[in-house]
Amino acid sequence: MSQQVECIVDGCHGICEGETEEEVLSEVEAHVQEAHPDLTLDEETVSAVKAEIETV
Repeated sequence: MSQQVECIVDGCHGICEGETEEEVLSEVEAHVQEAHPDLTLDEETVSAVKAEIETV
């Protein structure tokens, strides 16, 4: 089963997918660098992203 998370930035509809949480978070890092370079992936933000990951 695959896992995914929709970007938590208001107005952004980016979706990051992977087979594991680690793969999803890697995709999130790449998305942030490309689409939101001003956003910092600190511990609080990563926790918020992890809470939104769902199995599809």
